[in-house]
Amino acid sequence: MATTKAKYIKLYRKIWKKLDVPTPLIGDCGKLCDKKCCHGTDQDGMLLFPGEEYLYENMDIDWFQIHDSHIVLSDGYRIRLLVCSRECPRECRPLSCRIFPIIPYLNERGRVEFRLDLRSLGICPIVYSQQENPVEEAFIEALYKAFPPLLRDDAVVEFIEILSRQYNDTVRFLAKFQQD
Repeated sequence: MATTKAKYIKLYRKIWKKLDVPTPLIGDCGKLCDKKCCHGTDQDGMLLFPGEEYLYENMDIDWFQIHDSHIVLSDGYRIRLLVCSRECPRECRPLSCRIFPIIPYLNERGRVEFRLDLRSLGICPIVYSQQENPVEEAFIEALYKAFPPLLRDDAVVEFIEILSRQYNDTVRFLAKFQQD
């Protein structure tokens, strides 16, 4: 357990560092929407990637809580949900926040690609007005450079597979409302 914990702490510190500066838009995208993705209820939060919760064990917990999510991996590991009670220290943002509103997606060839997270359609101008707010290519490039070490971890790959299935389910659901 201790080696697994240490492995994940090292892995996520490396990934966080690679994604500390690049953002989806040039400048502060929170100015477009008054930081809607950072404001929610005590039931809203961001899913932590497998093992990412270890980085939060020794942090000052006055700004967040970690809960179990409804997602359980095949080995019984339960994905955690980080819920913020106030604005977080930017350097402590979880990976899901660092890549928002993008999610990793495993395509039919088993390769990761990055897609706009359709679950953020109701709050994120990057998703609902893509023409006016296109995602920066440099941000997408940073994602492709940051993710390979994560993809060597079976739990992370299984989690991304689950996210990909959820994405596909959302696409199918939204398609029911489109007219030809």
